[in-house]
Amino acid sequence: MKIRSPWRKKNYRPLSFSKNSGWRISKGQLHLSLGRGRPRIDLSIPTVLDSATGEEVDPGLWGEIQLCWDRDKRRFSLHIPYETLREVSVGDALSAIDEGIINSMALATWVDDKTIDVTIINGREAPAIKRQRNKAVGQLQHKISKCKNGSKKHKRLVTAKKKINSKAKLSLRDFDHQVSNKAANHVISHNTARVIVGDVRGIEKETKSKRRMGRHGRQQLSQWSRGRQERYLKDKTGLDLDFLNESGSTKTCPACLTRNRPSGRPYRCKNPICGFTCHRDAVGAINILQKALCGEYTPIGPDIKVRVTYLRAVERWSLDQREAHPKVQCRKARARSSAQNRALSEATQISKPKLANSSTSTDSSATDQLVVVA
Repeated sequence: MKIRSPWRKKNYRPLSFSKNSGWRISKGQLHLSLGRGRPRIDLSIPTVLDSATGEEVDPGLWGEIQLCWDRDKRRFSLHIPYETLREVSVGDALSAIDEGIINSMALATWVDDKTIDVTIINGREAPAIKRQRNKAVGQLQHKISKCKNGSKKHKRLVTAKKKINSKAKLSLRDFDHQVSNKAANHVISHNTARVIVGDVRGIEKETKSKRRMGRHGRQQLSQWSRGRQERYLKDKTGLDLDFLNESGSTKTCPACLTRNRPSGRPYRCKNPICGFTCHRDAVGAINILQKALCGEYTPIGPDIKVRVTYLRAVERWSLDQREAHPKVQCRKARARSSAQNRALSEATQISKPKLANSSTSTDSSATDQLVVVA
C-alpha cells in the first residue's frame, strides 16, 4: 500500500479541561487549569443557551470543555457540552426521509388509513452559499498562485480566503441546524418511533469514471453536507436512523407503480388511467415509506389523500433577492415620476423658490408644494 505517515508538525492541539479538576468557576470567572506550575487561563463566564428551550444552561450541567483553534477565523473558541431536556419522539409511527440537494429532506408519515403527511424542506440556500464561496475562493486562489510565498500580498490573500471560508462555514452550519430542526419537528409531532432514510451513501463516488454526471453536479455531491444533517436529526429526536435502498423511488408512481422519468420537480404519472400528480420528492418519500412497511414498493390506493407542506430552511432572502431588491426599488421610484412632475420640478429650478416658512407671502402653500416636489 502506498501510504505516508503524518509528517507535518502540528502547531496546536485542542486542550481538554475535565469537569471536576480541569475547570471551575469562582469570583465570577471561568478558570481553566493548565497544570501545576503553570499560570491558569481566566475568562469571563460565557452564556450558554439551550438550543431546545432557549433558556440559559446552568454551569453545573456543563461537561468537559475544549479550547480549540479555528484556522479560518484565526481565533480560539470554547466548546462546551451540556445536558439538555430536549423533547424526544415517543410513539409507534414510522417516518421515511428522501434526501436531496435541491430539497434537503422530504419526510412522509401515515396519519391515518386515508391520509399521508409529507413535509418538504427546501435547501436551495446551501448550494447558493457554496457557489458563492467557490467562486470567491477560486478567484483568490488564482491570484495566490501568482504571488511569492511569504510576501505581503500572499499573506493578505490567504487571510481573505480564510475569512470567506469561515463565513461560509457558519452559514452552512446554521443552515444544517435549521433543516434538522424542521425535520425533527415533523418526526416529534407525528409520534415517530422509527425513521427510515433513503440510502444515498457513496453516491458521489466514481461519478467521473462512470460518466454519470457533469463536473458541476460532481462538485455539488462532493460538498453535500448530508451526513451532518443526519447527525443533527439523530441528536434532536433521540432516534437511530435506518437506511434503505431507494433505487427508483422518485420514478415509480405510488398509486399504480408505473415507471416514469420525471423532469423537474413536478411529477405526473404517464398512465392515462392513473394520472397521479404530486411533488417529485414527496413521491420518493412515499415510496420509501411503503417499502419500509411492506418490504417492496406497494400502491397506496386511489382514495389516499397526500398533504404536502413546503418549508424554507432559513426564513430570509436569498443572495439574488437581496441584490435585486434595491434595483426593483429604483425602478419603482423612477416610474413614479410622471411628465407633469418633471415639468413642475424644472419650473422650480428656473424660478427662485420662496421660503417655506414665510408668513408674509400669499403663495406660501404653493411654495411648500414646489419645495416638496423638488
